[in-house]
Amino acid sequence: MTKDNKPLYSLIVDELKAQISSGVYKPEDQLPTEAELSARYGVSRITTRRALEELERDGFIYRVKGSGSFVKSISRAQAENRTDGTGKMISLILPSEDDRGTMGYIRGASDWLNANGYYLSVHQSDYDSQKERDLLETLTRSGIAAIILYPRNDQTNYDILHRLCLDEYPIVTIDKYFDSLPLGAVVSDNFGGAYKSVSRLIELGHRKIAFLSAVSIESTSSVRDRYFGYCKALKDHGIPVDSRYIQLNMKAVREEIGVDKFYAQLLDSYRSEGVTAVQTENDLIAANLLNRCLDAGIRVPADISIIGFDNNPVTQHVIVPLTTVEQHFYEIGRRAAEIVVNWLERGKTAPGRVLVPVELVERGTAGAAPE
Repeated sequence: MTKDNKPLYSLIVDELKAQISSGVYKPEDQLPTEAELSARYGVSRITTRRALEELERDGFIYRVKGSGSFVKSISRAQAENRTDGTGKMISLILPSEDDRGTMGYIRGASDWLNANGYYLSVHQSDYDSQKERDLLETLTRSGIAAIILYPRNDQTNYDILHRLCLDEYPIVTIDKYFDSLPLGAVVSDNFGGAYKSVSRLIELGHRKIAFLSAVSIESTSSVRDRYFGYCKALKDHGIPVDSRYIQLNMKAVREEIGVDKFYAQLLDSYRSEGVTAVQTENDLIAANLLNRCLDAGIRVPADISIIGFDNNPVTQHVIVPLTTVEQHFYEIGRRAAEIVVNWLERGKTAPGRVLVPVELVERGTAGAAPE
């Protein structure tokens, strides 16, 4: 055991996995023998044997009696999968099963796969890039036929995703896309949704319209597209984009100064600048903003209008039902499943970026601008 109570064999496993992932050991390369690993790490052969067994179990290597251990290629894993009868399994990787829209994605993919002779396995990355990476490595090397990936963001794990593209492994992303990778994606029309909702606010007489997001637009394609849709709607209606009304990456600011102070400063700035409407990144932010406004004596929508995004169930259970942009999560899951199966059965690779339409759902938080 190590100082932090981690088994010694697991350290060897982690290091060899990292070397396989980074290309130090390439597909079909032979790994060092048990004896060589024992000498390298200063451990017993029992420990190195356990490490190699774990690597084999996780699908990173295969072992040939009398010859040694070899790095398993994805093509070999898929061939084994077809012969052992599990070649009909598709894996869905999600940041969390409690995330908004998650059940829609699962039902959409599962219903389509079950109707077409396939099965769905669901896995969580827990918003952890390393765990997401481990799942991508383990699932592809264990012979899973295809993957539907909801990425934590569009900035991490480029190397493994690029390698899967080169290997022509059937994989498609949902919710987010990668501009610089030839990966297929099924996403909502985030740009069009924000454009539609901000245009509606302008129709209602609003001119000073804020934008509020928890993350930076650099980290997440979906938020970036919503922000760009917000900007385009303003520009097309002759309204300048004013940085005083835009708060990006508010999560970092809240953590730095505290939640109460953040919202106090935000609402003070809205009052002083004369902001009469806010387009938020999602419904949870919109609901929090709504509650803070009401607590501060700001009437919604009489003093300020708020529009969310997603049509999360929370939208109908707050004090004032939220106006929002509805995403069709079921359809996204269904389309993603259809794409990977077409890839598997007909050799048709993912068709670039598929946009699923969204709808503006008008409820009680958006009204005419105050005179």
